[in-house]
Amino acid sequence: MANILITLFLFFSFGFAISDEQIEINADQFTYDKDNTRIFATGNVEILDEKFKLYADKVFLNNSSKVLSAQDNVKIFNSDGTILKTEKIVADQSLHNAIINNNFLYIPNNNYEYNEKFLKLASKRVERRSRYWEKLDNAVFTACDICYNKKTKQFEEPLIQFKAKKVVHDKKRMDVTYYDTFVEFKGKSFFYLPYFSMASPLVKRKSGFLAPNFFQSHYFGFGSDLPYYFVIDDHQDITLKPKFSMKKNPVFFLEHRKIFENGEINTEFSGTIENQEINQLKTDKKRGHIKSKGSFDISKNSYIDFEVHRTTDRNYLNTYKYGYSDTLQSNVKLRGFRKNNYYSLESHIFQDLRKDFSQKEVPKILPRLVLDLNSKETFNKLNYETNVEVLNILRSEGVDNKKFFFNQNIKFPLLFNDGTILEFGGHINAGLYHLDNFDNPVTGHYENNTFRTNFFPQFTVELTKPYFKNTNLYSTILTPKVLFVSGHKNAYNRKIPNEDNLNFDFDISDLFNRNRLSGNDRHDDNSRIDYGFSFLKNGKDSKQTVIEIGQSFHLEKQKYLPIKSGINDKLSNIVGLLAFNPSNLISLNSFFSIEKDNFSLEKAYTNFSLQTKSSEFSFKNIYAPPVINNDGTSEIERKNQFSLDYTQKLSEFWNFTTSTTFDKKNKIKFHNYGLKLRYEDECLGLSFAWNRKYTYNPEDPTSNDFTFLFSFKEIMENDL
Repeated sequence: MANILITLFLFFSFGFAISDEQIEINADQFTYDKDNTRIFATGNVEILDEKFKLYADKVFLNNSSKVLSAQDNVKIFNSDGTILKTEKIVADQSLHNAIINNNFLYIPNNNYEYNEKFLKLASKRVERRSRYWEKLDNAVFTACDICYNKKTKQFEEPLIQFKAKKVVHDKKRMDVTYYDTFVEFKGKSFFYLPYFSMASPLVKRKSGFLAPNFFQSHYFGFGSDLPYYFVIDDHQDITLKPKFSMKKNPVFFLEHRKIFENGEINTEFSGTIENQEINQLKTDKKRGHIKSKGSFDISKNSYIDFEVHRTTDRNYLNTYKYGYSDTLQSNVKLRGFRKNNYYSLESHIFQDLRKDFSQKEVPKILPRLVLDLNSKETFNKLNYETNVEVLNILRSEGVDNKKFFFNQNIKFPLLFNDGTILEFGGHINAGLYHLDNFDNPVTGHYENNTFRTNFFPQFTVELTKPYFKNTNLYSTILTPKVLFVSGHKNAYNRKIPNEDNLNFDFDISDLFNRNRLSGNDRHDDNSRIDYGFSFLKNGKDSKQTVIEIGQSFHLEKQKYLPIKSGINDKLSNIVGLLAFNPSNLISLNSFFSIEKDNFSLEKAYTNFSLQTKSSEFSFKNIYAPPVINNDGTSEIERKNQFSLDYTQKLSEFWNFTTSTTFDKKNKIKFHNYGLKLRYEDECLGLSFAWNRKYTYNPEDPTSNDFTFLFSFKEIMENDL
């Protein structure tokens, strides 16, 4: 193959020149004129440039006029990943201005990794002006694969394609405009669009309408969300998603996202004006919500987070499907790390949406200071840990509590040659409280401007001895463990408010904690011995078995914990964990508690999943006894809740999903159930969903909801 190196003087449309630009031309044969200003190359012609590589059977190059003409099997590979195939191209030597006939353009699909899929754009003729503007005549666009039919020996029509009389691609504005367009399904036209535009496939972010979704519900009737995506700059954008329905006024929804050099903010806001008819008629009531989160790095070891989450009334988030939660949190947190030390200054405000709770009794934490100072953890040396908490809790109604809590831990872990770990620990716990409007459960009287102190030491001894065994197929670790904790009568001090351990759930993760009650207002007040073991077996091909079992022996009975707490007697319930993964397709894990006297199952949280090539099944169960107070009354009723999800792949592109959640006691009580049928290929997606949710919301009672979503890939996409 012959080779020639040509020096070019190229002029670009934006007004400056690059001189002495060199491109390399390879071909089987070259023909020159007498002045060497025109070159005709034939046979396996290659033109190599920094921006493109051109391959053709014939190329004519005029070095005086800077015109390049190529024909027959022309292929151009551009630096942006696009591939152009054409019969003939006449262009300047930079390819910025060109006339291209009968061309096919392959554009990398950003939805697929490693560009394994291409978008396809074909046209009879392309007129290119500068590097930023193109006009295509009689163009066809599709994101679908084009399959070859072996029987007819022809390529089949794609599933979805757009045929336009004219298409203009503006690379400065990064959009593609279609004129006189027919949308075709397998070659048959079914929809006409006189005009529409889409983002250029060469960009990942572009302002424009997103795919709508359509729904039918009891509260709204038939309705639709019509989202619009607006790019502000490279670091922030806005999504507008108004909700229109037949029964209710429109709802405005906005989401704003912004990324900074040292953090990010994500904010959503919604609002509407309507007549509310719950309990009493409220005309032109303003309803809405705001939810904003942000996180910023102040330095390498410190950062600040904030969250604002509020709504106008209890039912709004549930009714309008904007992410309901029982309690909304607003907070700001300034945190830092220095080696093994942690610092936090924060404040919290809560909004409780549950109907049985008074917002006036919901606490405000203004502020909270936490210091956690730790020495480096080393064996055969003293280790230190200091915890300090300063807290101010305010309420409109109820107790106001200012609290200072101090905890000092000193540990001495010994490591023996056989892997045995023996750890001795000394612990000092102290608290100072200033109380207003405190209903003292001991005296039965309210106390104001009262100071309370609490002080108690503790002593712990922990013994751990691991046993190892390795084979060619498995590695096994068996670890028995024993912990002794000394108790103190002031640990469970009922003369101070209980703010931070209102819920207690005893399981294997709590067993070997010095304080099995959350927070620091209440501690275990009796001495005990915890004992148990963990078993870990790791096999080849991700096979794993984990078993943990343990129990506590208390030197005396608990006085104040609920009867069914699991640790109120001298012997606690037997608690454990079972995790079984015999392969990547099967997974089972369960936290459980077994009644100590008759070994019946007291409580269990179980997850099971099974996958095959074409189906997936998951099962979840929460089995818990009622919470019984010491006076025999039930505080929380018994729970036996099941969640089932099943997905079946019907074909290459179709799948079916069904799910339900229900309680099974004397009879089945459904919380919800639903079905979804989804079609999704490389260019088109559709989903049809039906859901029935049993709700206690008086505005939107139990009813059937229907949702339809569609997605045209690279044109108007939706989360199916």
